[in-house]
Amino acid sequence: VLGEVPGTMSSAAARILVLAFVFMPATLAFQSHPAVAGGGTRQARGSAMTRSSLPALAARRHLQPACRASPRRAGAPRLQTRMAATTRDSHTLSAEDLAAGPPVIDVSALLVGGASAEREKVVRKIARASASWGFFQVVGHGVPARDIEAFDASVGRFFARDKEYKYKIKRSADNSRGYFDDELTKQTRDWKEAVDIGAQDGDLEGKSKVDGFNQWPEGDDVFRSDVTGYFGHCEALSRTLCRAMAEGLGEAAEFFDPLFDKHTSYLRINHYPPCPNPVESNFPLRSPNAETEGYLAINRHTDAGVLTVLRQKHDEPHSLQVFISDDMDKDHESRHGQWVTVRPQPGALTINVGDMMQVYSNDRYVAPLHRVLANRERARFSAPFFFNPPYATDCAPLATVGTPVYDVVNWGEFRRRRFEGDFADVGKEVQISQFRVPV
Repeated sequence: VLGEVPGTMSSAAARILVLAFVFMPATLAFQSHPAVAGGGTRQARGSAMTRSSLPALAARRHLQPACRASPRRAGAPRLQTRMAATTRDSHTLSAEDLAAGPPVIDVSALLVGGASAEREKVVRKIARASASWGFFQVVGHGVPARDIEAFDASVGRFFARDKEYKYKIKRSADNSRGYFDDELTKQTRDWKEAVDIGAQDGDLEGKSKVDGFNQWPEGDDVFRSDVTGYFGHCEALSRTLCRAMAEGLGEAAEFFDPLFDKHTSYLRINHYPPCPNPVESNFPLRSPNAETEGYLAINRHTDAGVLTVLRQKHDEPHSLQVFISDDMDKDHESRHGQWVTVRPQPGALTINVGDMMQVYSNDRYVAPLHRVLANRERARFSAPFFFNPPYATDCAPLATVGTPVYDVVNWGEFRRRRFEGDFADVGKEVQISQFRVPV
């Protein structure tokens, strides 16, 4: 999987020049804003937070106080019942919490519509998990099991094909959509192969100068149908969860809705083959030297967009780890804390907060650092859906969350800079910590 790397630095440089030209107006107006994210969970940038040992961790994990304001969106009325108090309540992750992992939340009450005591409970649970873990699992999510199974079957069939077949839809410096087996995370090669399918202005048939266009496997209409159907389910669930997260920040449930009318979300479908030299599960925060220390399936990162909906199987290796840390105002490399394994539950989908949601929430919700372990004996599949706004979107803390700790972050520019680091080694990865307001 890691052998053939047909891309060259010259083609990557050409790609970067094209993207820089496309985003020149945003860049000039931005002066403190990045790139096409990658993410088996990954799109990064951040204002980090650090943590220390497990016992200290259990005692210290708490919510950040309210922190920044931005102009209210016209036509988005405030809720009669405010949920902002939830994010101001101090709470900790106990040793039992850390041992159990991120919570499993039944979100069926969110699918019914209208206000109810049960809905309010779910909103509070999501706000608490988003603030403490940045991760949670959802059941009662409304995605039919038969559609998930059909999606899984199509994914398995695609990755079982030979490399020549998959290379017919290989992504390039000119088109970020398609198959690849040569991605970098933190300038370190990942042990995986994957295919990206994404929307332009909310449309899977769309094309753009930024991401290019979707490429579909030759002669497999079932794959296209199953992936398209699953993509639609993830989009609908993401909208539902964003409504709950808006309420948790004291905004109207519909606050984020207009943001995703022409979204740029994408689905990354990962296959992690057995690895002859994986790192151990307690490997530290830094990226390993592959030759002397071994491989990670995906190196540490945060997801760049608003939120991520992840499909992972409960009966495959439990390889996803989240880094629990209190120093979210620091770069990724400077944090201290503890790796905790996220163990998928049967029928559940795993959710995590992205960098842009951390910005909108003014650090009330945390975009968690996470990574994926490689496995010596067993393969694993996963499929993160990254819910992302239009490229022209300027993200800034909401009016309900206090004095801003972030400057405006232009999503398109942030995304562009992230993809540069995924496609080629261009130096330090862009992080939202670079947009923090100086204290």
